[in-house]
Amino acid sequence: MIRQRIGTTAATIVFILGFIGVGHMLATDPGRLFRQLLFIGIFGLIFYVIYRVFMAPKISAEDMRYRKTAQASKKRMRRPGANPKVKPSATTKKKAKPGSNVTRLSKRPVRSTHRSDAPHLTVIEGKKGKKKKKANM
Repeated sequence: MIRQRIGTTAATIVFILGFIGVGHMLATDPGRLFRQLLFIGIFGLIFYVIYRVFMAPKISAEDMRYRKTAQASKKRMRRPGANPKVKPSATTKKKAKPGSNVTRLSKRPVRSTHRSDAPHLTVIEGKKGKKKKKANM
């Protein structure tokens, strides 16, 4: 906790001295201050362009692979005929038939027994017939 206070105090002192220095340079030699700011801006722009040219293609290639995988996953998980972005509103709910006594709460969606995508799992046969040895006390 003391180290955190020392770091915060040191950062505050550095910022205050920096503002004093910039203010003094602005009052005494504003042309030099603007030249320094211009050079800082030019070097920052050069580093930004170098970063974008050399580093951005690697990052965007990884991002494109992630997006493609996520899109394929969403496509696989989507149910046929259902739009996940559109939620049913209160006005579009289906009304029950007059002759049916089934309430809306008791209705469940019907699931088919046939799955189109079987899970890729295997059963590992173990020692099911043998009993475990118990510790004798």
